[in-house]
Amino acid sequence: MRKSRLISMLLVFVMMFSMLAACNPTTPNGDDPNDDPPVTTIVAEEVIAAKVEEFLTTIPDNNYMIRPADALDLNDENPDAVFWVDMRSAEDYENGHIVNAVNIPYAETGEYLEVLPANKQIIFQCYSGQTSAQVAALANVLGFNAVSFQGGMNFGWAPLELGDDSLETTENALPEAKDPDLSEEEQVLWDAVKGYFGEGNYIIAPNALYELVEENPDAIMVLDIRATDHFEEGHIETSINIPFKEVGDNLDQLPNNKPVYVVCYSGQTAGITMAPLRLMDINAISLNRGMTGWNGAELPVVTE
Repeated sequence: MRKSRLISMLLVFVMMFSMLAACNPTTPNGDDPNDDPPVTTIVAEEVIAAKVEEFLTTIPDNNYMIRPADALDLNDENPDAVFWVDMRSAEDYENGHIVNAVNIPYAETGEYLEVLPANKQIIFQCYSGQTSAQVAALANVLGFNAVSFQGGMNFGWAPLELGDDSLETTENALPEAKDPDLSEEEQVLWDAVKGYFGEGNYIIAPNALYELVEENPDAIMVLDIRATDHFEEGHIETSINIPFKEVGDNLDQLPNNKPVYVVCYSGQTAGITMAPLRLMDINAISLNRGMTGWNGAELPVVTE
């Protein structure tokens, strides 16, 4: 009897041990699976913020722009090394464009990222240099070698007085689109840039900005990215000054709960600045023609 009772007790202990083991499984090598490192998840906002900060803190001396004469020389001397993108309307492109240029209107840029070459100097050219500056910035965020044609056709090419005879009307075909081989982080940036286009050009007229400053200055931020000495000589009332190449070190000063109107000299470095900021969900908008446009409209400035 006593022996049977002992055997019964042993069986009970074995069953209890088995149940406890089942509730706390181990890996084949005896390690607790709870000790395994967590699976890394790509956080889009963090990827974009890191890339935008990197971009804005490493802007080269040319500010991602090329002087008109230099661009034309490069296109003449080595056309196979250049991919020239005319971002004007199809109608204006057809009426005359730089030799060898293809046409991708600004609003359609997101649909044609796959045709951009990774092994050529890309030159984006528009009317004034403002929208091409935006696109050049975003292309560099994606890793392309891109610059903006300074001043565009109106303020860069026209002053050279080369005449319409230097242009062509032949429509140059776009190259075949190729699916890019992207990492997870690169895909996040690619998708963000694709989604940038289609809601206007993010440029405001001087008189429209003046009305906003007068009516409700607390509802907006005016960010002047000119040199400090030029800012002190005269700037838009309520604006703050963070020079162009210091913006990347001061991203924490920019709000994401109200529009940020970016002001420079001609609107071009503002385009380089505000396009990446928009990827971070900062509602950044460029002033048309910068302080040149503001002063041309004879709007007031302050020196305090």
